[in-house]
Amino acid sequence: MPARTVTLLACRLALVLAAVTGPALAQPASGQSGDDPKTVEARGHFQSGVKLYSAKNWQGALAEFDAAYKLKPGPSSLKNIALCQKELFRYTDAIDTLKKALDRHAAEMSETEQQSVREAIAELGALVGSIVVRVVPAEARVLLDGRPLERREIGTSIRLNTGEHVLTADAPGHARAARTIRVAGGQKDVVVDFTLVQNAGIVAVTSKDPKAAIAIDGKAMAFSTWRGPLDPGRHYVQVYRDGFKQFEQYFVVEIGKPIEIEAVLVKDERPPPSKPVDQRGFYALGVLSAVGLRNAPGGLEIDQSEISGSSVGVRAGYRLWTPVGVELLLEGGTHKVEKACDTTATGHKCGTATALERTFTLDSLRFGPNLRIMSAGESLRFTSVIGAGAVRHEIDLEPPSEDGVSKVPGGNAKGWDPYFLVEVGAQYNLSHVVFELCGLVFIDGASSAKGNGDDGRTWTPFEDTGGLIMGGLGLRVGWTEWKPR
Repeated sequence: MPARTVTLLACRLALVLAAVTGPALAQPASGQSGDDPKTVEARGHFQSGVKLYSAKNWQGALAEFDAAYKLKPGPSSLKNIALCQKELFRYTDAIDTLKKALDRHAAEMSETEQQSVREAIAELGALVGSIVVRVVPAEARVLLDGRPLERREIGTSIRLNTGEHVLTADAPGHARAARTIRVAGGQKDVVVDFTLVQNAGIVAVTSKDPKAAIAIDGKAMAFSTWRGPLDPGRHYVQVYRDGFKQFEQYFVVEIGKPIEIEAVLVKDERPPPSKPVDQRGFYALGVLSAVGLRNAPGGLEIDQSEISGSSVGVRAGYRLWTPVGVELLLEGGTHKVEKACDTTATGHKCGTATALERTFTLDSLRFGPNLRIMSAGESLRFTSVIGAGAVRHEIDLEPPSEDGVSKVPGGNAKGWDPYFLVEVGAQYNLSHVVFELCGLVFIDGASSAKGNGDDGRTWTPFEDTGGLIMGGLGLRVGWTEWKPR
């Protein structure tokens, strides 16, 4: 180290007069070759700090001296840190650093060195002022030169370097405010007042229940207590908790007028809503249907005929669960067709006065399983049925009224064939009694129906048509094991 480099405390007012007298720097005494690694590293940082200070790189020197102090604490590093801080115009930091040197390392300094540090602290104090910040509302956030002030700093003395400083403050529901202040050396506790202007209304909602949820205008805000700004106008608060009646209130917010709402929750004594009961069990239905016929035996046309048809029967089944039931169908029906046009009669054209008219009767007996689909209504429900099974048809065709004019003689034919059923309708339960109204379609096979005609020959009336289509309306009345609650 150059011989002219001396410690900071070797000269009174060294910090103040550094620009005139040159840097007053000190370093730890050189150790022996057996120095520990920390001491060697600290000495390297210290020497780098001296070089940087001599080059007027105050920031770099400050970093090196700080590193040296952390490795090997001592008054020399602290005094040189203070010197760098003074060169950077950080007078309050320099004062704090010198006070630290006295507090921690006074035993390592002579009385003269200690006195020199005290005088330097006093002279630096002439370059420092202090302010007291007061703010309304008290919960406002205050920033000093971009640094948030802690709550304990509000209303107490804050030391500042001489010069200009910027204070800003903001709070929920208030307009942000900023102010530039000038601090002169020696000024003490200059009061700076901030009163923020409200630009919204402050609303406080409280509930004594810590589990109560608070919502404002349908938006969840907090539990138990909420306080914050709201825009002027009409708003809606809800406070709720399971097992309690919901608290609801409309309120109007005005700027500058705080609103306090206390929500009192009352125990809801109503029983919780019961879960839907799974409706299942046995049922039986009596069947009465009005059924039309779309087809006729080969050689006959029934578009302009007089047709009457009906069907009666029973259904018995079990509702497996609410939407699904299975059942068995046993049903018999009959159709009587009058004025069927004989299309085989020569010279007797259908639709004319001379058309040859025939009469026949068709009886049906069906047996088979159905799958029933139902909606979940307890009293009123929609229902549909899909079924298939076996049907026995028997047809009796009266002989022609004019002998020898028809190739379709009278006769009787019967046989078993498959059928397919589709129903769509609605049911209504009155206690255990059920009523049903539905539309239905039967699609029957009929090709197996055979018999003998009046002429003694085999007669297969539906050989060409292949099947029968019947449709109509059905009424069912019956009993069920389930009923509405």
